[in-house]
This record gives sequence, structure tokens and C-alpha cells, in this order.
Amino acid sequence: MTAVELQMLADSTGGHLIGQSVALQGLAIDSRAVKGGELFAAIRGARVDGHEFAAKAMSSGAAALLTERRLEGLTPQLVVSDVTNASGTFALLKRRSFAGPVIAITGSAGKTTTKNLVSAAVSVAGSVHATLGNQNNELGVPLTLAGLNQQHQFAVIEMGAGQPGDIAYLCDVAEPDIAVCLNASAAHLAHFDSVDAIARTKGEIFQGLKGGGLAVINADQPWLSQWIQQAGGARQVTFGFSAQADYRAAHVKNHGLAGTQFQLHVKGVRVPVRLVLPGEQHVSNALAALAVAIELGVSPEQAADALLGVQIGAGRGEVRTGCWGGRVIDDTYNANPAAVKAAIDVLAMEPGHRVLILGAMLELGSTSETLHEDVGTYARSAGIDQLIVVGHGAKGAARGFGGGAMFFSDQLSLKAEFPVLPADHVIWVKASRGAALEQTVGWLAPTRGSESC
Repeated sequence: MTAVELQMLADSTGGHLIGQSVALQGLAIDSRAVKGGELFAAIRGARVDGHEFAAKAMSSGAAALLTERRLEGLTPQLVVSDVTNASGTFALLKRRSFAGPVIAITGSAGKTTTKNLVSAAVSVAGSVHATLGNQNNELGVPLTLAGLNQQHQFAVIEMGAGQPGDIAYLCDVAEPDIAVCLNASAAHLAHFDSVDAIARTKGEIFQGLKGGGLAVINADQPWLSQWIQQAGGARQVTFGFSAQADYRAAHVKNHGLAGTQFQLHVKGVRVPVRLVLPGEQHVSNALAALAVAIELGVSPEQAADALLGVQIGAGRGEVRTGCWGGRVIDDTYNANPAAVKAAIDVLAMEPGHRVLILGAMLELGSTSETLHEDVGTYARSAGIDQLIVVGHGAKGAARGFGGGAMFFSDQLSLKAEFPVLPADHVIWVKASRGAALEQTVGWLAPTRGSESC
């Protein structure tokens, strides 16, 4: 794998090169984290302008600057019309020097967990470079691709979509060899006309495949036919609970917070699979990962064994011990209606008094109130004993749940009035990232060194 010459990037972007061309090993957008040999991209954000930190980046070892206006006294420097787009071009050039398969993953829910599952399963066959955290947008994907080096044999790239066309753009940058679409559901509806529009956008991942690529498609989704059509002439395999799926789960045993077990049926082979991830939704995610790994030549048995080591991530269903001796499930990283219902299903299986603390599910547009109310109704029907709603954005959930639901305008009010609980109470805390309900988890189940109970 080769470095990217600054002159090559200038030729590809039509930018103006000031100074001599240099070989670029990677990409950085944070002057505090830049490494020697990297290109510092001066991103203009809503609150911070990277141009103001360009000199610091150079003094920290940046090999060159990518800017939208000439900065005097700093060379080499490539001035372009759009730094974000040029960063994508840099990533594409880096990707094209990578000989291994690029695996792209999208979906309304489960992207990061599936990225981890795929990474584990294919690591049996070689070194994996994967998206860090959930850096899955027009900046995160280029940063991930720019981190590829000669030691890596596989790239696993998570792709998110906030509006139509996002996945198509990310595929233009990543040129995936394998594309996985997990699902489509009500998320980011503030920027989409409908869930159907979300499904079409997710399906862009198949249209973005390189020639000879592989489409890995969820057979249980109502958009199966549409996604097959979007995949066109690409080779296709399906996964799911459906009897027609190429990679099928059978004999599923849901152990709640303790994880799940199932039997993988594929190509006449039956393989037992065990996950420590809670909830049947992760069975579907695991099937996608198994499909990718097996299609790449990993044996079904090796791939299944590798999945057992994948743990739940922080804020994604992590079990902690509450001050009262009971359990707190920290699921505060993000939320949409489908993900909240999946959490409710797991919570409903637990013994004891089951409490759901729910914050707002954001970016649902005009459907927000209705979808929150629907989630509250679902919690009641599933047998959740108590619903505690935090924030006006989630208030509809309390109406949907009905009698016994509690509403607090903010987290401080909740903390001030929170009662002492018996040890049999298990609390699941879930909300969108912007609600910051990890603060509530912090005092319900403090970690060592933080505030005490």
C-alpha cells in the first residue's frame, strides 16, 4: 500500500498547490492528534474553524495542509474549494492503493455492533482495520480509510445516513467490495419524507458496490425486493429468520441480558452460535457478520467461535450495578423506535420490578409525538412495570403508557425525587445521544472514582 502524493491530490481536486509535493501517510482533522506524515484538513465547523489551528498542526508534525483559503507562511499547502470533499478524495486515493476487500455496513440500527461482529469474524483470516467508534459520516469514513496501511488485510467501514444521498457519497469514497444493509426504520425522519425514503437511501450501499461485489441483504425486511433491485447485477446473499434466507437462524434461545443462542443453517451445514449480546436483534446482526466472513472463506465454525468474544459496547446495553444493589442497563448511546422496542423486549424478560427510564428519541420530525406515544404503549403491553420519562421531547411516551408513568422535565428533577429502591428493581436507561442520559446512569450506578451513591 502506497502513500498519497500531495500533487496527485491536487490533480484530482483541481486545487492550488503551494510549495512542494510530499508523500502523505494519513489524514487528520484535529490538530491535537495529528501525527507525522499526515495531511491536516482544516475543516470549518459550526463552532470551530480548523484554519485557526493549521500552524499548530504543522508544528505537531503534519506533512501538509488542506485549506479553503491561503494561509501565509505555511507550506506545503493545498487550497481547494471544499475541504470536506477533498478529504473524501484523499481517502479514495488511499483506498485504491489497498488490495484487500472493503466491507461497508449500513442500517437504521445495529451498525456499530455489526461492525464489531464482522471485524471479529473476518479477523480469523487476517488483520482488520475498522471504523473507530461510530465515525460513519462524510468525515469519519475518510478518516477511517486514510488509516489503512500495509499490515491491514480487511477494511470494515460503518456508514450512516442523515439525508438522502449520504450513503451514495460514502460509497463513492469507499468503493466497497462487500455491502451489508441490516434494516431500515424510523430514524432521522426529520430529514426524510418517510421510512420508505430511508430504505431507498440505505439501499444506495448496493448501488455503490465495485464491479463483482457482494450484496448481503436482510431477507426479513419489507424492502427485500427493492434492495435486490438496487443491488442489480452484483452477487447477492440473504440472511435472516426466513426459511428462504441463504444464512438462516433456527432454534433461537433468548436468554435476555445473558445473551442468545441459535443454530446457523447455511449451505447444508448447521453450526451452533452463542452471543453474549442481549436481544434477538443481535441474532440478525450476527447472521450478517457470519455471511460476510464465510463468503470471504472463513469456516462457519471459526466464524461462529469468533463472535462469542464480542462484548456489548459502553452505553449500548452495558449492565452496571446500581446504588441499591440492583442492575442498571446503560443504553444511552442512541435510540430510535425500533431500538427502544428491542430494549423493552429484553427488559421484559428480566425477573424483578422492571423500570424503563426513557429520554427523547431525536430527529423524528413531525412524527415524534406519535412515535413516542407508540413506544409507551408498547412498554405497557410488554409488561414493563414502570415507565419514567425525562424531557418534554419524550412526554408522549408517558401518555402511551398510561397510569403509573412518571414524567420529569429534566434529569435534575428526576435525581431530586428519585426514591430508594429495593434490590429487585432493574432499570433500563435509553435515549438518543443528544438527551445525555448517561448523566442519570452516572448517579444511578457510579463507576469507581466518580460520585458515590
